[in-house]
Amino acid sequence: MSLLFAAFEVMGKEPPLWFIFLGSVATGAVGMLIARRRPIFSALFVAVILLGAFALYLECDSFVRGSIIKEAGIAYFAGSIAAILGGIGLPLFGALAGSKNLCESAPAWRWTSGVSGGVLLGLTFFMCSGFVESLYYDYMFYPRVKAQDHYIMPLRRQDITAESLIACALIALLLLSTYLLRSAFRRQGKSEEVTSSW
Repeated sequence: MSLLFAAFEVMGKEPPLWFIFLGSVATGAVGMLIARRRPIFSALFVAVILLGAFALYLECDSFVRGSIIKEAGIAYFAGSIAAILGGIGLPLFGALAGSKNLCESAPAWRWTSGVSGGVLLGLTFFMCSGFVESLYYDYMFYPRVKAQDHYIMPLRRQDITAESLIACALIALLLLSTYLLRSAFRRQGKSEEVTSSW
């Protein structure tokens, strides 16, 4: 068993690919919605994604890069690059759609909203399942097992705060993804498409 953990020693310290996708798509989707109204704000969201990409690049020096390729393959780097490029593309597309006539960009906007909302919803459900599982084991299963040995695990204020913040972030991601999907599938008339800005 220790050989198995030693084999994945480096990847245990790197952010998983789904987390990189979630961060990039969520930041890009918020940037896309804001940049459609104010195209200049697309630069801010692109800068945030590029800062995250630069931090990820600094994390992967030559030794770590070789170990990641051995453990996770080149797909980890290819997926990370795709996630970063997709995150950069979303606010740029929002700025482009906002600067052009809305009637011309409506089909592309629907497709982009639908795809980004679907990806975001899937990743958020995946993260929610892990969060609920960790809550079950940390606050129901393990306390019951330890209670048989007459040990009561104290619940700290930091734990409650951290779990509450994670739950709020997950709710915000769910709301964002459902808003994107709703705007992708909402039926609009011709006059509404021209006057509506969202």
